[in-house]
Amino acid sequence: MAAGHALCIKRLYGPHIIKVAAKHNLREIAAEIGCDGHIDAARIPDNFSLRGPATADGVAQLAKSLMDNARIAKLRKTAVMALELLFTLPTKTSVDPRKYFEDATLWAETHFGVPVLSSVVHLDESAPHCHVLLLPLVNGKMNGSDLHGGKAKLSAMQASFHEKVASGYGFARQAPQKRHSAAVRVAAMELARERLQANSGLVDAVIEALLKPHAQNPEPLLAALNIAMPKPTVRTKSFVEIMTRPVSSRDAAL
Repeated sequence: MAAGHALCIKRLYGPHIIKVAAKHNLREIAAEIGCDGHIDAARIPDNFSLRGPATADGVAQLAKSLMDNARIAKLRKTAVMALELLFTLPTKTSVDPRKYFEDATLWAETHFGVPVLSSVVHLDESAPHCHVLLLPLVNGKMNGSDLHGGKAKLSAMQASFHEKVASGYGFARQAPQKRHSAAVRVAAMELARERLQANSGLVDAVIEALLKPHAQNPEPLLAALNIAMPKPTVRTKSFVEIMTRPVSSRDAAL
């Protein structure tokens, strides 16, 4: 079986984050498109939508209408406003992106059982991928944290997607993601921040809102920005530290 597919999920926070995410997905942020960016402007017409309105304003309005209908008037500042799924195919693949990502979107609709605000396929970057925005509206309440879940629920999500979609295309099970150290995550976030500040044209408050969901796992974000993850630094102890370290009872007995 071939390897190379991926499925990631992140929580989106902030009152305007759905519109911000949709603007990126629908290529409405002009500053992202240029000679220094990771987006090939000539290939943007190859992108296509599988679900949702054609504009970011429309996506944001759809979310508002669904919440209004559920009589959700006000949410905490820390509330999860949306979940974003990122489905990725290998850079060189014979799989039909439209068929694969349609199957992936159908799986998301069934697996999560909440409204899909938008599903957009990008073919203008190095690897074909699909962004799916979900409104975490469960039984009339916004419940993004529970819908996202912890390690057990994320593992079950990966297993379900592999069984019902990816395996049918000949892909091997996605390997568990290795958790990076706190220092590496901080360094990765700083690299992403610098790239967005240099190329996106977004104000710092919006950049921080975009970065926040990736703090615990910045690797998919750096991959999307075409940035290599920073390497952990290996600290070698000095001769003085070695010679003056505390001696354990085991060492003394040798």
